[in-house]
Amino acid sequence: MYKKFGISLLLTLLIVSSFSQAVSAHTFNPANPKAQSTTKELMNWLAHLPNRTENRILSGAFGGYTNASFSMTEANRIKNATGQSPAIYGCDYSSGWLEKPYISDITDTIDYSCNSDLISYWKSGGIPQISLHLANPASSTFGKNASHISNSEYEKILDPSTTEGKRLEAVLNKVADGLEQLKNEGVPVLFRPLHEMNGEWFWWGLTDYNQKDSERISLYKQLYHKIYHYMTDKRGLNNLLWVYSPDANRDFKTDFYPGSSYVDVVGLDAYFSDDFTVQGYDELTALDKPFAFTEIGTQKQDGNLDYSSFLNAVKEKYPKTIYFLTWDEAHSPAVNKGASSFYNDSWTLNKGEIWSGSSLTPIAE
Repeated sequence: MYKKFGISLLLTLLIVSSFSQAVSAHTFNPANPKAQSTTKELMNWLAHLPNRTENRILSGAFGGYTNASFSMTEANRIKNATGQSPAIYGCDYSSGWLEKPYISDITDTIDYSCNSDLISYWKSGGIPQISLHLANPASSTFGKNASHISNSEYEKILDPSTTEGKRLEAVLNKVADGLEQLKNEGVPVLFRPLHEMNGEWFWWGLTDYNQKDSERISLYKQLYHKIYHYMTDKRGLNNLLWVYSPDANRDFKTDFYPGSSYVDVVGLDAYFSDDFTVQGYDELTALDKPFAFTEIGTQKQDGNLDYSSFLNAVKEKYPKTIYFLTWDEAHSPAVNKGASSFYNDSWTLNKGEIWSGSSLTPIAE
C-alpha cells in the first residue's frame, strides 16, 4: 500500500514538474512579429514573471513630462527612501493636457529630450516607459487636450487629408523620431498611448461619465490602430511593447480593447481609497496578456498611501501583476508609507535586478 502510494506520489510530482517546465518553456511573443530580438526577450521574460515564487513584480515610477518636469529626481528620492531604484522609469513625451500659453505648432507639444536619461537607465539595469498626453489635433491652440470633441471632429482627426488629420500625422512623426532614437540604441520601450480611454477627461476617450458610446469606441479603436501601424509599419519601430490601460474607476474597461494583435500588456490606471477593492483585474487578465498596474495612486493624496498594504493586496487579489508605476509627487513612495518594505520585499524587482551580466535574469527562479 505504501509502495503504491509512493509511486502515485512520484507520478504526481513528475506530472506537476513537467507541467511547470512546459509553462516556463512556452514562449510569449510581442504583438509585432518583427520585434527586435531584445524586445522579444523582454516580452517573454515579463510574461513569465507570475510563474516565479519571488522576484516577480517590477517597481516603477514616473519621472515627469519631458517639456515640463522630467528629471531623475523621483528615482533619486525613492533611492534615498528605500535604498533601491525603480525597475521601470517613465517619461511622457507630451504634456499637451496641461494648461499652457498659446502654442501655434502642435509639434511643439512633443519633446523627447528625456531619451538620454532613459538610454542610461536601460544600460544600467532599468526599463523605460513612455506615455503620451497628446494635444488635441481638433483644436487651433494646443495648450490643453482635455477639451471634449465630437465624433465628427474625431473622424476628421482620423482623415489624413484634413487639417486635423495632418496635425495628428505631424505629432506622430515627431513622437516616432524620439522612439527611433531609443530603437537605434537597442532600447525596448513599454509604450502606452491613448490611456484611460474609458474616462471622460481626454479628447480620445468618452465625453460623458460612464455613458457608453459605441461610435466613440469604434473611433478610438481606429485611432489606436492608426498609431500602431504608423509606428510599426511606416516607421519600423520594432522596439515597442504596446500597453493598453483603461481607468479602474470607470466601466467599459475592455470595450475599447483594440485586439490581441495590437497589445502586449494590459493594465489598470488605479487611484483607490482601498487597495483591496480595485475593479477590473479579472476583466483585464481574461484578455490573456501580462497584467500591470500602469498607474497607481491614492484618491486622497494625503501621504497615507501604504505601499506595503498595496503589495499585500497584489499577493492576495492581483497575483498576476508584473509591474506597477506610481504617478507624480503626491503618490510617490518617498512621501507615503511602507515604501522601504515594498521595495525590499522578496516579491519586488528593482533596477539592477533585471539584468544578469548582459542578459535577463532566468525566467524561472
